Amino acid sequence: MDRYALYERLSRMTDASTSIQRQDETCRAEVVQRRGRVVGDAYVDEGVSGAKPPLERPAMKRLLENLAGVDVVMVWKIDRIARSFVGFADIVRELDKGGVALVSATEPIDMTGPQGRAMAQMIAIFAELEREMIKARVQDSMRKAKEDKRFHGGRAPYGLTPAPHPSGKGRILVRDAHAVGVMREVLLWILEGENLAECARRLNERGEPTSRQRGATSKGDRAQTSQWRTRALRFILESPTMLGHRPIAGGGVEVDDDGLPVVAWAPVFSRDEFDALHSQLDGQKQAPRKAPAASHWLSGAARCHECGGNLKQRISPDGVRAFTCGGVSEIGRHKPGVYVNMAKLVEWARDEFPKAYGILPEVDRVWHPGSDATRDLAQVNRAIRGLRDDRDAGLYQGAEDEAEYRDRMARLIARRKALQDIPQEEPHWEERKTGRTLADVWAAASDTERGKLLLEYGLHVWVKPAESRTSTVAERAEFGPAEPVADALEDARYQAEL
Repeated sequence: MDRYALYERLSRMTDASTSIQRQDETCRAEVVQRRGRVVGDAYVDEGVSGAKPPLERPAMKRLLENLAGVDVVMVWKIDRIARSFVGFADIVRELDKGGVALVSATEPIDMTGPQGRAMAQMIAIFAELEREMIKARVQDSMRKAKEDKRFHGGRAPYGLTPAPHPSGKGRILVRDAHAVGVMREVLLWILEGENLAECARRLNERGEPTSRQRGATSKGDRAQTSQWRTRALRFILESPTMLGHRPIAGGGVEVDDDGLPVVAWAPVFSRDEFDALHSQLDGQKQAPRKAPAASHWLSGAARCHECGGNLKQRISPDGVRAFTCGGVSEIGRHKPGVYVNMAKLVEWARDEFPKAYGILPEVDRVWHPGSDATRDLAQVNRAIRGLRDDRDAGLYQGAEDEAEYRDRMARLIARRKALQDIPQEEPHWEERKTGRTLADVWAAASDTERGKLLLEYGLHVWVKPAESRTSTVAERAEFGPAEPVADALEDARYQAEL
């Protein structure tokens, strides 16, 4: 008496469906007709689509793990197992390993005999053919997508986002305006002296979506929690897509027929900005900046009048906070040292800054990338020389080759002419008045923002030693430039030019 295992599957219940109960009754009746017996309970994949590969279904997986003690697997119809030659052949192969046959309760498919086994072999042959055809279709689709510059899946590089192809078939990558704005902002932070860790912290603090999150959103998926990291930020900034180039497998970028890099998208950075950015990053890599341990908003701005050193925070045994300088500097020890009550210095700074500088206008610094085609011009000239060398070496022969040579040379010369016409402008910062005064800014700012404002405008609070116990903070402290000598020279130069 053969031992039968029953497999039943139903994707969803509709009027056209055959219920699990109906499948079970039909299969058990057929087992009785064949004078066999059912081993254990049926293996049921309910709510599982037929499009899902058979070997990935929970009940089918359990069945294949428990073939010992089974002679035949019965199904209501073969489409309960698979809807393709490939899926069917995979199951037959797994059953053959355990010496188990496959039978359909309602179809003339019975692999317990020689004819059924021969049919299984034919199915395996057709399944292999189907696999090869699927593989060829996928490869052809990817090749065609590459030719048409279509996006064929995966995570889009940061700064790009999928959009419908102009032909209406498939998708292409286009510039993500929001991400471009973020990278432009990061560029300015780094040019102003920030390191990657600080840039990542700023992005995280304001909840800026990462590359992974923006990619999930563009596909309509739910974005998972993610944080900006320095390594990921550096990878994005170093990507050739920031210059508008399309990376290719194995390294390098896509080039045109003249051997010049293709500009597939509008550049996020100019070449000069890209070079300046990486010069800054390389410098940070060699000598990483350490964030000051102190967290007070005057830290870094409060300085010793005698030695120029930063005043350090100190808490006395009775809990009084102060800024101090021990009197030790690079030029030696000075006496007396500096000690000032922190609360009194803060109160003085809050009141005094608007009086000293409040009338001055607020100025925003705007970075201008400039324009310089020198690098691109040199690249085009190298291509022209290489083309001429190839012709002189006899690599262009016959009328067809000569026509190709003239066509490529004409394109290169036209490109050289266009580059030569680009006016040169050095990258620079430009200062623009916002219409507000520093008093307005100071009044609306938090203490943390006030500390950054002082450093941004190159100002320090210089504190002298106390001449007596009755010396007040107002007598000892004054606002002044961070570099007094350099500032004095600049003033003298300015006055001389008037």
